[in-house]
Amino acid sequence: MTTQISFRERSLDLDYMRAIRLYLDTAGHWPNEQFGPKTMRTRILYIYHKLMLTILVYAEISALCLIRVRMTTLDFIDLGQDYLSICISFVMITRMTLILQGKFCSLIKNFVSKFHLLEHKHESELAAKEYRKVDKMCRIATLFILLQCLFGQVMFNAVPIYVNVQAGLFTDRAHRPPNVTFVHSVNYYFIIDQYEDAIGYTMVSFLNAYISYICGVSFCGLDLLIYIIVFHILGHFNILVAKMRNFPTPLSCPDKSEESSEREYNEEAFKILKNLIQHDQLIKEFLNDTSNTFDITLCLCLLFHVISGCISLLAISPMTAEALTRYGPLIFILYTQLIQMSVIFELINSKVRLRNLSNTLSDEVYALPWEVMDERNRKTVLLFLVNVQQPSSLKAGGLVPVGVLTMSQIIRNSFSYFLMLRTLGNV
Repeated sequence: MTTQISFRERSLDLDYMRAIRLYLDTAGHWPNEQFGPKTMRTRILYIYHKLMLTILVYAEISALCLIRVRMTTLDFIDLGQDYLSICISFVMITRMTLILQGKFCSLIKNFVSKFHLLEHKHESELAAKEYRKVDKMCRIATLFILLQCLFGQVMFNAVPIYVNVQAGLFTDRAHRPPNVTFVHSVNYYFIIDQYEDAIGYTMVSFLNAYISYICGVSFCGLDLLIYIIVFHILGHFNILVAKMRNFPTPLSCPDKSEESSEREYNEEAFKILKNLIQHDQLIKEFLNDTSNTFDITLCLCLLFHVISGCISLLAISPMTAEALTRYGPLIFILYTQLIQMSVIFELINSKVRLRNLSNTLSDEVYALPWEVMDERNRKTVLLFLVNVQQPSSLKAGGLVPVGVLTMSQIIRNSFSYFLMLRTLGNV
């Protein structure tokens, strides 16, 4: 006699979910305590996260103090990267506090255990097909974002090294050019000599490499998690619309009376309508939870791109070799991230029209064969129609829609500011 052991695949066992979890764990960003009892590993990660947050706060205060000291002696092109680093660190600190918020932890647990399409693919062939499509999108997005993050971290730390090599600073102090100091990716106010002493430079460089890695996790890792959630919201909407478009119509059966066939159809229609309403409610509740959790994060992200765009274009405006070398790769990375985020959210907006959801789902609900239903089912369809007319959206700060239009406004304003400064500089 053989014993058959059934195994149910979990969403956390998927390769891209494991990669995201491991990547976020390196910065203590994953809510491990939501998925099991406290262990030595989770306690260590909790302490590690607190220690890292303390280091980042100290680095932010130290960078502010250094800028205050250097403002009287250096011009903007030398301080531009310091301003950008302060903005990046501020966004990092705010994102690292997400793990301390109960709503973030609850959202991730709800997503993994209930909302992930893996938990719904068994419901129908339509759901299984949509799951396979979203799963492929998530795999590609995970690989692309992680490679992009690695490229950004390497470029952020490699550019200062290249500048130092070009300046001839990797030689004995006696053979170095006069009045030239080491350039760092991020500058802090330290008691050690980090600008002329090679040992001090090396220590700060390793610290910058570590902080830039944590920055990549805070930016790209959390953005990737948001993108994965958005893809699954899109998948649920597609499944809901497909179920409405495949709503059954009454068929005549010669073996049954017309009254019996009508009664059976209405019973079946009521069950399907109940399932549609429950699915719509599931999507809306999760969408509202996602918006409430990440609205401030998205708002600060857009604000950061506005400020960083102005600062970086102002710093690169001299168009010298030094300015292009130091700020060109950084501008490329920042605008790539902005365009990427905007296009993904615009994909959602164009597919399900999150900005005006009612116009899409209302038409689908009204297209249901309510004319052939009984009074109870017609009232249910009317209730469903009223429910889908309630607006649902993902907005930054609950006000600004994230999409291509917002992205174009940010880029247009940044370039307008850049052209204005170039014109004033040539007068």
